[in-house]
Amino acid sequence: MYEVRLATRITSAVDRRLRMLALLKGQALSHVLVTVLDQALPPADELASLLGDGLTEPGTEAAA
Repeated sequence: MYEVRLATRITSAVDRRLRMLALLKGQALSHVLVTVLDQALPPADELASLLGDGLTEPGTEAAA
């Protein structure tokens, strides 16, 4: 499993849109970012299946 924290580099335009969305929703920027990424990315089990090596999210077991 990839354990290194990602350093996020986003454009100023995307940063501005995320911040505006956070203001509109009255949520923390981190919460908005997690929500947006959760909606954009496939589930972890689907990605693990595509990788074919049984990767799972921390705290879950690999499929048998």
